[in-house]
Amino acid sequence: MKFKRLMALMLSLVIFASFAIGCSKPAEEAPKTNEESKTAEENQETEETEKADGIQEGGTFIIGMSREPGQYNPCATADDAAYQIIQNVFNKLLKINGNGEIIPDIADSYEYKDEGKTLIFHLHENVKWHDGEDFSAEDVKWTFDKIISEKGFASSSLSDVEAVNVIDNNTVEFKLKEANSGLLGYIAWVGTYIMPKHIYDGTDWLENPANHAPIGTGPFKFVEQKEGESVTLEKNPDFFGKGPYVDKLIYRIIPDGNTQYQAWLNNEIDHTMAGAPAEDFEKLSKDENFRLVPMSWPNKSYICFNMLSGKFTEPKLREAMLYAIDREDIFKKVYKEQGAISEYFIAPEYKWAINEDVKSPERDIEKAKKLIEEAGYTMGEDGYYFETTIDTFPGWDDFCVVLADQLKEVGIKLTHNGMDDPTYDEKVLEKKDFELTVLGGYQGPDIAAMGSRFQTGGPMNYGNYSSEEMDTELNLGNVATTLEDRAVHYKKVQEILRADLPVVFFWDRGTQYPIKSYVKGSPADEAKDEVSEAEFSQVWIDESLRK
Repeated sequence: MKFKRLMALMLSLVIFASFAIGCSKPAEEAPKTNEESKTAEENQETEETEKADGIQEGGTFIIGMSREPGQYNPCATADDAAYQIIQNVFNKLLKINGNGEIIPDIADSYEYKDEGKTLIFHLHENVKWHDGEDFSAEDVKWTFDKIISEKGFASSSLSDVEAVNVIDNNTVEFKLKEANSGLLGYIAWVGTYIMPKHIYDGTDWLENPANHAPIGTGPFKFVEQKEGESVTLEKNPDFFGKGPYVDKLIYRIIPDGNTQYQAWLNNEIDHTMAGAPAEDFEKLSKDENFRLVPMSWPNKSYICFNMLSGKFTEPKLREAMLYAIDREDIFKKVYKEQGAISEYFIAPEYKWAINEDVKSPERDIEKAKKLIEEAGYTMGEDGYYFETTIDTFPGWDDFCVVLADQLKEVGIKLTHNGMDDPTYDEKVLEKKDFELTVLGGYQGPDIAAMGSRFQTGGPMNYGNYSSEEMDTELNLGNVATTLEDRAVHYKKVQEILRADLPVVFFWDRGTQYPIKSYVKGSPADEAKDEVSEAEFSQVWIDESLRK
């Protein structure tokens, strides 16, 4: 059970620590079709124009990272450290850019047919593997067949894939059991990088030597890994896409976040995945040698009620909690005004689906008290209507102190029971022995991922919320193939969440990310429309600004 919770939180926690993984959601506009795609000549012309505008090629870009990769099979298992490097060595059919939008990668375009049950990808032509072999649709088919047959990291997300067929060298089709718009997000997320069939076919993909000397199609080639020290990549001159501009990427292993940050300040590294402490943001913002970039992702924190037993099976008490909490106070005291106060019942990154008529209300202490009294409670001489306990795993201490103070004002006495992970998993996740808990997690890579938290039996539905109406709307939203049609159902989902209140949202995760002024084409800002969150294909160094 712990594994399921960690899987839900993994990406968001890595982002918060390293700003490297996970800003993932469907695009507000679908990736381009064949008719809309730029021609190779137009791409080349654009690249030449940009170089003429001052791009300086060459040099080495040094990145600080906290953990050493264990292996580089991009689809078999999850390795958070390797994932940073894999983004620069391999390609996927689609990828998720720094805005959290799905964009083409090694697939130039895609299209649906057969009422959404056939998904066709048109691939870039004349792509080469790093060893010089030709890339083709056969590699795509082999990769997805292998992920499914060997239970790779993304296999559960591909359960609707019935078959992957090669149409020709540059075209591959996915036959689906039923229409599934959410599938695009998972194809663009993690564990779906295209692997070289000619290297892995007929071998144990967990033991193949290429897992330690990866061969991809990406902008950089793997050179070496020095144990405990660094990983080096070099420029791929045959890369089919834009860039790369630097000759080398060197990842320096610096486990301690403070040490890594100091190395970045001292110009020992050009890029830190550890980020900067919030207390330094103001100082950095005033220094011309740095720039701070606001970052957010579809990740919401929320109070979760036990919908099976206990006090909060009473709807009026859940409603009272909605009015009792002060989101702005939590935002300032706990999260130091990083990210955003949770306003909507979905992640704000899904702009196309936001229901403007469904928002969390302002705090109203008197309304909260009235709802508690309507639920049958009378305030005692001690000033409390009732007492309850919030059970948490590590990391929520500061939040619970602030929450307890807020609930005291409306007559609820809150006790915090902080536990280690195994104890929490057994008590809360397995035995459902709780009244309140608090959770946070990634709400992507597609809006359909809401189903894991709010659909009957969903793997992250820890409060055991169940609604036939909710299940219907989530299913309809997932099979619709246009954003306009999907939005209808997800707007209804928000209405149901507001009415039933299985959870109360209070914070949308976010931060500010520091970049050196001399670093251009960063995936965090200037290149975020075109690259994934840790892809450095468009990075270049402006030597005139290096100090």
